[in-house]
Amino acid sequence: MSDPLHVRLEQLKALGRTPEALATAEALATELAMQGQPLRAIAVCRVLLQLEPAHTRTPELLADLYAKPGASRASAPTPGASALPRVPLFSELAREPFMALVGVVEPRSFAPGQPLITEGETGRSSFVLVEGKVDVVRKMDGGEPRTLSSLKEGEFFGEIALVSESPRLASVVAAQQHVLALELHRTRVDRIAFKYASVGDTVQAFYRERLLANVLRSHPVFSALAPAQRESLAHIFELRTVEAGRVLIEQGQRGDALYLLLSGQCTPLFRRPDGQETAFPPLREGDVFGEISLLLGQPATATVRAQTPCHVLRLGREPFEQYLSGQPGIRAALMRLGTERLLHISKLLAGGRAVHEGDSRV
Repeated sequence: MSDPLHVRLEQLKALGRTPEALATAEALATELAMQGQPLRAIAVCRVLLQLEPAHTRTPELLADLYAKPGASRASAPTPGASALPRVPLFSELAREPFMALVGVVEPRSFAPGQPLITEGETGRSSFVLVEGKVDVVRKMDGGEPRTLSSLKEGEFFGEIALVSESPRLASVVAAQQHVLALELHRTRVDRIAFKYASVGDTVQAFYRERLLANVLRSHPVFSALAPAQRESLAHIFELRTVEAGRVLIEQGQRGDALYLLLSGQCTPLFRRPDGQETAFPPLREGDVFGEISLLLGQPATATVRAQTPCHVLRLGREPFEQYLSGQPGIRAALMRLGTERLLHISKLLAGGRAVHEGDSRV
């Protein structure tokens, strides 16, 4: 049985810039690429480029096999390329941007238990898993860690760091075996995008599509939808970045959109007739708000202000009404949320009770 890829890469690095190392690396990358293992081939190619920066044959072969079809090529299409798998993000790029991206990814090896990403730290890079398995771990309110999911080979994670310096929402830890991943730094992507505008557009689209797919698949309001319905809904959501202090919904004004909070924290505020404001518990990642005004056609019952920089999904009134008219399940779920919030506000006004976390939404 051959050694794991991370071991073979270390062996190549140890050989240094020798004819043996260069020939071995090129042959291995070519073999993996032709076998339909592009991420492994890219990892080997990067080591090859570290040993010999002027090398071009392997990046060109990878581009011929996996770059966006229809892009101009220096040579005839490689036989069998159409039957090979596409690589998310990479295969959306034309030949030259594809090779530029291959040239800046960084193969990283992690021992079992070692974190690839640490919750709370500012994110500056994204990863794709080449070999092994990782666990996604988040600290709960009491401080205890909880494993939320596991990711396998070929999966991307941390991609929000490619578009924003946001705190990591969870830790990602190498599971019970060695992990090999490709790391993509935002600064390097920005440098490529300065030369190839399509790279920046592709990264933004890739991040948005993955983010929407993950949210709609896991959110209780939307999870009951069939995959095709979620895909349809994803096309009409807008992804927005909101600075701290910005008002998203104004009490007394007719709401113009439904919001889903992806990251950051928003504060709902109820303004009493005497001008005093009562703060509700903060809205956090995954919370939906703004549905009361849209569903009932009434002014918003509270103001919602971004307490920190936030990322939100916004669904405007017109597409909201157009889409939900044919989705009674979603309308019913949102109506239940709105009813619960109206009841909560009524109790607050009638009894002046304290608001308990997790008990209020707008």
